Amino acid sequence: MWLSEKSSERESESIGGGAVGIVTIGGAKPSVLAEGELRNADLIYSGAVRLPKTGDEVLLIRSPDGENVIVGKINGTPPEGIENGEVYITTGNGSIIRLKNNGEIELSGTVIIRGTTMIDGNLFINGSPYQPQPESGE
Repeated sequence: MWLSEKSSERESESIGGGAVGIVTIGGAKPSVLAEGELRNADLIYSGAVRLPKTGDEVLLIRSPDGENVIVGKINGTPPEGIENGEVYITTGNGSIIRLKNNGEIELSGTVIIRGTTMIDGNLFINGSPYQPQPESGE
């Protein structure tokens, strides 16, 4: 029911050679409800990969060889406080990566680092500079 309501809302929204559709089956080869259900659409991305999930609104275009490709998720309102030129990545579940214009990288959520971590500069913890404690026995 929800999908048919969304589809009827979007039926008139055709963009050039593309259309806005709703993902009915998510994943690496998603199905999209646009002009009927289009199955096994290809994803186009540049560097960052995001597999669409059921219910996402996406921009769907037909490639020159007749294949259906998803070129991006339709986002609603940009997050408050983001500035022109910044990059904001979220899963919608509270995890955020924000690349700010001033060179800062903001990470929110649980951060897991695998491998070697090298810090060339200052380390602050809760706003205070980190001071390593001398090993006991010295």
